Amino acid sequence: MIKMANDLIQDKTKDLESKIIADVENELQDGVYDVEPYEPTPRESVFVKLKNSKLYARLAKRTWLILLPFFLVTIFLIIAPLVGIVVFSVIKPVGGSMVFETSLEKYVYLFSNSSIWIALGLGLLFAVVASVCSVVVAYPIAYMMANLKNKFLVRNVWVIVTMPIWINTILKIIGLQSLFYMLAPTALGTEISIIIGMIYLFLPFAISPIYNSLENRDLSYEKAALDLGASKTKTFWQHTFRFSIPGVVTGFSLVLIQSATSLIVVRYMGIGKINLITNVIESYFFMGSDFGYGAAISVILAVIVFAILALTKLVSNKFESGKVTKKWKNS
Repeated sequence: MIKMANDLIQDKTKDLESKIIADVENELQDGVYDVEPYEPTPRESVFVKLKNSKLYARLAKRTWLILLPFFLVTIFLIIAPLVGIVVFSVIKPVGGSMVFETSLEKYVYLFSNSSIWIALGLGLLFAVVASVCSVVVAYPIAYMMANLKNKFLVRNVWVIVTMPIWINTILKIIGLQSLFYMLAPTALGTEISIIIGMIYLFLPFAISPIYNSLENRDLSYEKAALDLGASKTKTFWQHTFRFSIPGVVTGFSLVLIQSATSLIVVRYMGIGKINLITNVIESYFFMGSDFGYGAAISVILAVIVFAILALTKLVSNKFESGKVTKKWKNS
């Protein structure tokens, strides 16, 4: 009985819908509903004309024209200098003339010179210490920013954090040097002053990726862990920190690379008492006569930097893909 009633109601509903649709179509044909055509605003009409123009169609098919400035800047300011450094590291003049021959003599001497490797090792050691300290300082700041509810306050804190990037690097390091002269003049020229200078200059580059990772994390895992009885400390280490590891790795690598290749920090905070690999390269390029040897050292440093980038990218991709996280679920 109920089934028959439902079937009857469905049939009546379909008949009513068909009748309403037919009536509306007849009224539209008779002109009962007078719909005025939409007239775009002058600004919208300009965009419509531009989108329908032949120039837009050609540019849409040839994206290389849009990317051409980027390619030119990359070639002339990044690739060409690197190629020039590599070329100068493997050639030498013959008899003081403009005739050159290829030789790996610079690299052979470089690998047999222990003082160069000591300077390189010290530079990397200082960079690693500065990177670790930067991540330790940056993480609480990024965590606080990611957990702020007031977005207006977040934007203001973000401006304060990134403001040092807008200031000239030389002005910042001279200001820090002046502060040391006033408060602790004996600390200048020590390892501590150089590490503090690296942290001061490159700390914003550690905050930014960590904040992005914490901001984009899935909060449902943390809520579920707390609901299931996990403590806040365990929830942080098991979920929050693990989801932010790609940002931590990226921030660490950014600070490490810039600290290892920074000449300004060593010059102004070391005041000639500590010489790292960047000082050695500068001495061969601008103060010495062996330009090719300085180029060879630069090539080795560039290879180390690219190896660090590749390693950090590999680690970051593993965490982002979830392979490492899945293995840690049973820990």
